[in-house]
Amino acid sequence: MAASAFPRLAGTLVPAFALRHGNDFGVGDTRAVRDAVTWHAEHKLGVLQLLPINETGADNSPYNAISSIALDPLYLHLTPEEVPGLLPEALAELFPESLKRELQSGPVQYKRVKMLKLDVLSRAYVEFEAVDLQEGTDAAYEFQAFVENNMGWLPGYTLFRTLLNEYGDNALWHQWAPEHQDLEKAETWLAACPDKDELVRYRQFTAYVQWVAWKQWSGVRAWADEKGVRLVGDIPFGVSKFSADVWCERHLFDLEWSGGAPPEPFFTSGEFVRKWGQNWGIPLYNWEANRAQNFFWWKQRVGAISLIFHSFRIDHVLGFFRIYSFPWEPQRNDEFSPLTLAEAKERCAGREPHFIPRPDEPEENAQKNCDDGEAFLKMIQEAAGNTGVVAEDLGMTPKYVPKLLTKLGIPGFLIPHFSVDPELREYVRKGDFREISIATWGTHDHQPLIAWYHDLTRRWKGPDGHEAWLELQRLMRFLGEDENNPPDHLTEKLHEAMMRTLLEARSCWTIFTISDVFAMDLRFNQPGTATDDNWSVRLDRPLAEYDKDPAIGPKLKFLTAEIEKSGRVPAKK
Repeated sequence: MAASAFPRLAGTLVPAFALRHGNDFGVGDTRAVRDAVTWHAEHKLGVLQLLPINETGADNSPYNAISSIALDPLYLHLTPEEVPGLLPEALAELFPESLKRELQSGPVQYKRVKMLKLDVLSRAYVEFEAVDLQEGTDAAYEFQAFVENNMGWLPGYTLFRTLLNEYGDNALWHQWAPEHQDLEKAETWLAACPDKDELVRYRQFTAYVQWVAWKQWSGVRAWADEKGVRLVGDIPFGVSKFSADVWCERHLFDLEWSGGAPPEPFFTSGEFVRKWGQNWGIPLYNWEANRAQNFFWWKQRVGAISLIFHSFRIDHVLGFFRIYSFPWEPQRNDEFSPLTLAEAKERCAGREPHFIPRPDEPEENAQKNCDDGEAFLKMIQEAAGNTGVVAEDLGMTPKYVPKLLTKLGIPGFLIPHFSVDPELREYVRKGDFREISIATWGTHDHQPLIAWYHDLTRRWKGPDGHEAWLELQRLMRFLGEDENNPPDHLTEKLHEAMMRTLLEARSCWTIFTISDVFAMDLRFNQPGTATDDNWSVRLDRPLAEYDKDPAIGPKLKFLTAEIEKSGRVPAKK
């Protein structure tokens, strides 16, 4: 599988929301992604990795979406050519030039942009309903076929989305009226509701939005196929507790525990994270209930993402083996920050954060966890078919995970400074990287290279600089640079060495964040935070314009040349 799904390639990771084009609504969209595909092909970058593109909730996090399948209308390119029913005059009225300039001038303004795009789509649907649905056009038949082909998830999602609109986008379904708190009750309520016609019409509108979204992203896939660029999507291990999935199929989830990750030395944002770890608030899975359905929910989810992407990354694949779980929800994190473990247990009826279903010790537990993970991943691979499966296996990773991933032909991630040989205390040499792996300097969760190196040199020059000095020496030896004279900032020469070394590594793929390609201090996510400015940083211009930049243009020429030298040029179609 590795030879066909994972040939030797290079690529970038860039969130769709961060991309630009001249007519966007202040957020990247499918047009910007198509442009990115073209740019990648021109630079011999064979992989374009995106973050999840599912519809997000109030916190705007791609990893806390309100549906595991529904696509976010935020990313739609709204033109009459690409949105059935949209008239030029309606678009001009709702999105004048003055508003365009305002929205494009800074970070993503999620609430404004979502409301605006839904207003435009609503105006388009009125026309589509009046003309296409009434006259039975080809577009109408295509829409009806979409609805019929997605009966496994679409009806539940559209009713959830309709109720979400009624509750002013408050997705906390446990606060809704009792007759609205699950799918079965809500369907019964809707059948007898005095406002049924209006609600059914809105429900159909949400289906129309999804049809447009799937049409556009299918077009992105076709364009990537034409250009020979592989799109890599992202499936978070967990789903939001306040998602259509949990609302529709409560029995598939365990809502008593809150999934997350244990304390790690690399993520220290805030007292709670340093002391307790990351509490993501995701429900656990009722694996017995999922198994009883032959994992239909998972297979449907995998089948959907495979329609758009050539491969997909499973975020936090460690959850398939065991997941660190909290007996309280994230909303109570501040309450637990100052407490001792004994005090926390007292407040939680004797329960404490721990790995579920079991820790990795003793050894027989580790083997059971490994066996569980292998069975789940084989199910995922079977559902994926010819779509490649990638595993985000970073963090406190049990020793059995990389071995199993290699056995299954699933690339994990390898970050040099997180991959120190415990005996030699050196970075794993580039020639010793696992072939079935993805070499990178960081993901969307990590500091950009320029910030990481700045922090390292700052610590080196500080009062406790010995450990930082040893780290700098390890880095220089890994790169083949002078270990006794490391630069005090990320110079052009050092940046080139860091790019070249990973491109030369044995890994099948090398992927750089777009921040690291440009050597810019752009960070798209700060783990453990939920502020409005998270997930909102954008590039300051369309990708193609960076080629003309006097500082960045040479970096791109260097990158393209090194891709050729390292044998990572995509095969011609």
